[in-house]
Amino acid sequence: MRRQAPRAPAPTIWARTAAQLADHAAERGADRRALLEAAGLAGAALADPDARVPLAAFYALIEAAVAATADPHLGLDFAARFEPEHFDALGFLAMSSPTLGESFLRMLRYQQIWNEGERHTLEIRGRRAHLGFVPFGPDRPAHGQLAEMFAFDVLVNAGRMCGAPLQALAVRFRHAPAGDPEEKARRLGSPVLFEAPATELVLPVEELARPLPHANEVLAAFLERHMSAAAARLPGAAPPALSDRVRALLGERLREGVDLGALAARLRMSPRTLQRRLGDEGTSVHALLDEVRRGRAAALLDADMAIGEVAYLLGYSEPSAFHRAFRRWTGVTPEAFRARTRGAAPR
Repeated sequence: MRRQAPRAPAPTIWARTAAQLADHAAERGADRRALLEAAGLAGAALADPDARVPLAAFYALIEAAVAATADPHLGLDFAARFEPEHFDALGFLAMSSPTLGESFLRMLRYQQIWNEGERHTLEIRGRRAHLGFVPFGPDRPAHGQLAEMFAFDVLVNAGRMCGAPLQALAVRFRHAPAGDPEEKARRLGSPVLFEAPATELVLPVEELARPLPHANEVLAAFLERHMSAAAARLPGAAPPALSDRVRALLGERLREGVDLGALAARLRMSPRTLQRRLGDEGTSVHALLDEVRRGRAAALLDADMAIGEVAYLLGYSEPSAFHRAFRRWTGVTPEAFRARTRGAAPR
């Protein structure tokens, strides 16, 4: 008799998120206990903020809350309440990142901590950044609410974190609209297309270079270690990706430059093995170095350092090489970027 492969555990989400949603709906007149019963959740299961509940139950809770409040915009209302501290250490890691793009990357790196089943992506295509969202399981009404929460969190909440809402080039939702499409577009601050092939936000790539006011790389490095350990403790967690380990090592030694042999030795493998395994993950040492430099550049410029000093701290041999890279990342020179963030014309 052939043995069946063990089933993968059902994905989970933070209990605190479910509790916050139940509270939000109750404030709008819903019966909290009835909502939890409809979702198959016990009130005691939500009492511990560090506990986890099945993602499918959270989806059922969203659907019950929308029905009980008769509010098709409930997801947008709920997302408007989000604060970084709602995401615990992960939220503070996002805030302490040097730029908005690095903040997004770190949230993506540890997305399984707050939600194991959904998938968020960031892909750069030319001068545009595409942020995607894929919910868990077959299509259901909760997916539309979650997609709209995702869009609000990026365009409004993340924009607020760096000083101003983000203006998307496109907002595309896979689901059909529930409620007033114009009201949804107004709240998101961007035109919205429904029933698109996929859910994604398209931003000008230079938006990723926005500096964050609470950037603190020492704190961020500490929180990265904490989040990495938390991710490793999740049931069925995979070991940390090699690209994450390389990214962290590069961040420690930017100024000294990259020595492939030394980097490989730190990871206890040969340079050829390092390059092959990174290739298997769809990246390379050069691509990761570019990513780390891009994440640090805007914060260093915002600190009023001379361009030559910024280039040195990022490991460039000369300022002209940094100029070329920065223009490739953002479409503008470092001087023009610094002037724009201060509301002045470049000299």
